[in-house]
Amino acid sequence: MTTDDTRRRPLQGQVDFTFMYAAHDAFRRDLRRLAAAVETRRTAEPAVQAGWATFKNQLHVHHTAEDELLWPALRAKVTKPGDVAVLDAMHAEHARLNPLLDGVDVSLAATDGAGLADNTGVLADTLAAHMEHEEDQALPLVEAHLGPAGWAAFRRAAGKSQGLRGGAELFPWMLDGAPADTTKRVLSLLPPPARLLYRAVWRPGYARTQRWNTAAT
Repeated sequence: MTTDDTRRRPLQGQVDFTFMYAAHDAFRRDLRRLAAAVETRRTAEPAVQAGWATFKNQLHVHHTAEDELLWPALRAKVTKPGDVAVLDAMHAEHARLNPLLDGVDVSLAATDGAGLADNTGVLADTLAAHMEHEEDQALPLVEAHLGPAGWAAFRRAAGKSQGLRGGAELFPWMLDGAPADTTKRVLSLLPPPARLLYRAVWRPGYARTQRWNTAAT
């Protein structure tokens, strides 16, 4: 799995965005897997369908947490019109993705796969542009106005909203095929009981369902 880490802000600046970057990399990974499945005409396979369902769920969870917990807290702090415009753009970009996901669903359900390659490409380009926009402009606002305490509060609230059942899918999905240093960093930020759950329960449980073609990362 590759990403252009050179253009990103440091993982350990004032705020450590390890979780956000790892999630974004996982979305990019799944979009590559979807594109590979479309190219090889494997989209009807149960493993591809399961991978797509997990991707959609995680994208929904990720964006819901931002829309309900992160952006409102940040909006209460920012005052400059340009900064407010960035937050407005985050909401608009999230909303723009929903019909693109629906378009891929429709193409996947069609017997002839009509428009699937085009719909997949548009989704991948749009989501990639959104994540770059978020990393380049929204996360610096989080760092400047919420700081480590605000970011930690968001993480706690997001974790509480998902619960253990959410973590059981989130962390194995996020770390599926991730580089060893990313896995080590993400797990180091979890409390010891969650790390134990990940290794003993969550990761083995996640692996019992085949997703995508794990060789195509």
